Order: sequence, then C-alpha cells, then structure tokens
Amino acid sequence: MSAKLDLNLLRLIVQLHASRNVSRAAEALQLSQPATSLALGRLRRLIGDPLFVRGAGGMLPTPRCDEVVAAARDALALVDAAIYAPTEFNPETAQREFQVTLSDIGETVFLPKLMAHISRLAPQCNLRSRALTVEELPEAMESGSTELAIGFFPDLERTGFYMQRLFEHNFVCLVRKDHPRVKGDRVSLPVFLDLPHAVVEPEGRSHELFEQLLKKKGLSRRVQLNIPHFMSVPAIIAATDMIVTVPHAVAEYFLRLEGLRMVKLPIKAESYSLKQHWHARLNADPALKWLRSQVAHIFSVDPYK
Repeated sequence: MSAKLDLNLLRLIVQLHASRNVSRAAEALQLSQPATSLALGRLRRLIGDPLFVRGAGGMLPTPRCDEVVAAARDALALVDAAIYAPTEFNPETAQREFQVTLSDIGETVFLPKLMAHISRLAPQCNLRSRALTVEELPEAMESGSTELAIGFFPDLERTGFYMQRLFEHNFVCLVRKDHPRVKGDRVSLPVFLDLPHAVVEPEGRSHELFEQLLKKKGLSRRVQLNIPHFMSVPAIIAATDMIVTVPHAVAEYFLRLEGLRMVKLPIKAESYSLKQHWHARLNADPALKWLRSQVAHIFSVDPYK
C-alpha cells in the first residue's frame, strides 16, 4: 500500500478532513471535482476503509480516517519543512544548535569570544563543541554531526570541503617572569637548546609544524615534560625554569593568568593559517552561512584580543 500512496493523496485526505466537502477540497488543491472523486476512490481502496460517510454536516470522517489524517499531517509537516525551509536566517528569533569542532587552543582562546558574540546576536541559539581526533573529523563533517571546524586542520583540505582563511598564527616561547637565563625579549639559540622544555602535543596538528622545523634544522633539545593539553602550562612554567613553545594566541591568553613572560624564538619559524572548514553539502545552509560570516568577522579584527 505505502508504495502507491503518494504525497498528493495524503494532501487530499487532509484537505477533505478539514473541509468535509469534495468541491471545496478540489478548489483548495486546484483539482477538478471528478479528479478529486477519483482520487478519493483510490484512497478508499488502498486503505480498505470508506474514510468518509455522508451526514447532515457534510462528509464525516470514520475513526480510521482520523487516524490516517493525524499521521498524514505529521508526514507532510516534515516534508514541507525540508522542502520549503526558509532561505534566510534570522539570528534574533532563530532556535538552532550549531555543532562545531575546535582545537584545544581554539576552545581555550577563541571559543569564549565566539560564544559571547553568538549569545548577543542569536540569543536563542546554542553551540555544542565536539572534541574529535583528526581521524574522526572528516567523517563527522561529511555526516553533518560536526558542521564547522575552526583551527589548523590540514587533513580537511580535500575534495568535498570548503575552507576560509581567518588569520596567520606564529609560535613564541613562554618562560617565568624572573627566569635566570632568559633576560631580553628573545631567547638565544644556545640557551633555548640547553633549557628543559615542556612540549604540548594536543589532538590538533599545529605542534607538528614546530617539531618538523627543529628536525629540518638538525636541532634537538631536552624535553623534560610531554603533556596532551595546554591548560596546565601556565602553572608549570611559572613554577620552574622550563621553557615552552606555543602558538602566539595561547601565549597572549596565558600572560593574563600567571607570572609569565613571552619571548621570541631564536630561529625563524614560518607562520601558519588558521581556517574554518565545512563540508560542501552544508555550503548553502542559511544558518551555517550566517555562522561562518560571524566567525570570519570576529577574527578579521584582532584575533588575540
């Protein structure tokens, strides 16, 4: 039965149920009265029920008809919502949950700024940040369970994905304010190589860039501590003579929290681009177009403030 029950028949039974009159239903659906009567006959045969019987108030629905109409209304509402979705997004009134993925750095430094912006312009919208590995992220974005990725994700630079550069990022070092061996605004290469280092290896890929640079130059240093997250860095560096190399935005953020000092690297390291990435199947979504425009606006000003 379901293979032969098309949407036009569902719309017909809903309209007949509302109007209780074949002529008025035909007019509302822009059908001729004979075509409407034929369609009603087809419905009765498919469902195996008279559906409507004549009464003093017009065509009266049977109990089976009431059941079918209730289900038909739900089905048509879903179809119409998908087909006739609004082509514009009104952030002031929209109720929407955005699914995003940021690097460890992004959640620490950039998410507060993004959340404050969304809360102000789209007060009824929510944001869910999903922690995914670089291996999990492409599939999650293809399925739509993650709608936007913000950060350094070179694995997403592939067919089927869009990207937009937000700003350039570079590396700096952090030491404690009264470090006995680092005096100026730049650490010398001999001191840099001799100091004990903390190395952060988060799920993202940005840390690999600096490690590759050291390897390319044939430089090695003592790694006294390996950690997977940035949040413990300030307390560790402030309490030791260790040095850590981090993205500039992370350093700016941590300078507000602890007795730390930012110094320049002793070697030239190329900057790298932080970008927002999204899958092609979500490119035309009005809500996500709005979100991407807001992300671009936020980070076009000063990403470190």
